Amino acid sequence: MSTLKGDNISSVSSVETPQKYLNLWNDEFVQSMETPYGGSEYRERVETLVKEVKMFLKEMQIGLDGDLIERLEMVDALQCLGIDRYFQAEIKEALDYVYGCWDGSVGMGLESRSVTKNLNATALGLRLLRLHRYGVSADVLHNFKDKSGQFFFSEGNNDNNQNIIVEEYGMRSILNLFRASSVQFPGEKVMEEAKMFSSTYLKQILQKNENTYKKSFLKEVEYALLYEWTHTFSRWEAQNFIEIYEEDNFKLKDNKILELAKLDFNTLQFVYKMEMKKVSSWWAECGIIKLISIRQRPMEYYLLGVSAADEEEFCSSRMAFTKSTTLLSLVDDLLDDYLTFEQAELVVRSITQGWDISIIQDIPVDFKRILEFIFQTVHELANEATGKQGRDMMPFITKVWADYAEASLQQAQWNISKHVPTYNEYMNIASTTAAIGPLLLHPLLLATQHLEDNTIQKTFNNQCRFYELIWMSSRLIDDFRDYQDDKLHGQTASAISCYMIDHPECSEEEAINHINYMIDQLLKELTWEFLNQDSALLDWEKISFNFNRGLQCFYAFGDGFSYHDKGIKNRIKKVLVDPIKF
Repeated sequence: MSTLKGDNISSVSSVETPQKYLNLWNDEFVQSMETPYGGSEYRERVETLVKEVKMFLKEMQIGLDGDLIERLEMVDALQCLGIDRYFQAEIKEALDYVYGCWDGSVGMGLESRSVTKNLNATALGLRLLRLHRYGVSADVLHNFKDKSGQFFFSEGNNDNNQNIIVEEYGMRSILNLFRASSVQFPGEKVMEEAKMFSSTYLKQILQKNENTYKKSFLKEVEYALLYEWTHTFSRWEAQNFIEIYEEDNFKLKDNKILELAKLDFNTLQFVYKMEMKKVSSWWAECGIIKLISIRQRPMEYYLLGVSAADEEEFCSSRMAFTKSTTLLSLVDDLLDDYLTFEQAELVVRSITQGWDISIIQDIPVDFKRILEFIFQTVHELANEATGKQGRDMMPFITKVWADYAEASLQQAQWNISKHVPTYNEYMNIASTTAAIGPLLLHPLLLATQHLEDNTIQKTFNNQCRFYELIWMSSRLIDDFRDYQDDKLHGQTASAISCYMIDHPECSEEEAINHINYMIDQLLKELTWEFLNQDSALLDWEKISFNFNRGLQCFYAFGDGFSYHDKGIKNRIKKVLVDPIKF
């Protein structure tokens, strides 16, 4: 939040909309989006393909005998293509077999009977087994280091397929080593070493101007370097890997798998388009853009909802993600750019005292209309959640909104007084102003029934490490990406500036690097919280974790919430607008 305005503004309807506030996906465009993939014939074809691929996978399991690498590559393909939800039993059978061959001290070979352990199989197995919560240690990677402690790799056995380029086979081992490093847990030094070693090699591959490697492999390398597992989401990954496998369908063994991936992508995209039309109509009809200049991001916020919960059955959660993020953006822009501190105090009091609209009767009429829209929408979301949960959810919803509003007011006070708190003081407040509480609670209440009172209280009162990590990593990535911009807008307190206050010997560059390091450490711990073998993997925790992955992806190249040119436009176009071509 930047500095609150010192003067009242009675009306801002004539304010010219800055470029960064413009909506690239206006209602006319969204309503015009058409696709045939909602037809029953496409869904029936998906069902047929799922049955046929299941038969193929069953036959493949029988025919593979002791082969491990083909099992792993097939599981990997199903996940990367975003169709793994259809084949959970088959994936479990394959990974159970692989885990039975896993040697906790040295890893695994290409086949169950292999005496020589293989880096490619071990790295791929480590990542996939860990993603499915099998208890595997990264210490096996020490076996692929020489006496000096440096990683090494061999070309491996290429007898099974002469079409694979020898150099590429070795580099695929390095690629899988890099991908394995993206699911590292805290304190795993060998994983950090593996990441440094493998990323160096992979970057050199992309810099070479030669035809040593296939185009599909280079695309895979480029995607891996840009979007680590903690910084991407399923639909974006599926779109990219459909393109990759389309370049080289050899590894899939059956062309029905790619056909299924394409149809699944397009039929889900049809569902998203129908939902986007509702979102766009809701935003266009509210009339807010006629009152003030604010960020117009309904499609961007909807994509964030897709990143968290992409399955068809989570429609209401995606809509709640979009609406709650829009409301929070409105409140943030009002507090940042329009309201006086005294007016902001009234808004906060009206929320904490049960959404009492009478408290804000005397603020300018345009602002009051916007707040009435916010209050009304919160009540609509609360009523929907009450219907889902079977009891009144408004007290919980009011609590998370009140916490966010009060913390925002504290940050505003810091800005007005030019006060820079200590890092710990800042994070105690700023982790709440990241607004993860109200942003997540609305969709989670609609995602699952019977979310117990004590679970909600523990989760949203900072008594749960899993959610504390989401809170903190969200705040830090926002501060990291917006630091320079926030300074220009008068914001004095941020994670970076507060860290510099605590460490006066530290330069600005060193502080920025430290915050980036902290984000990395928080994501490692969050990954452990989510993937350790004792994790319960409840639907609402999965949605929350995937939300954080989507959020990190939004900030991959800068602040994707405030600016269109940070990769988000391209992701919306490829995930939500353009169908996959056959």
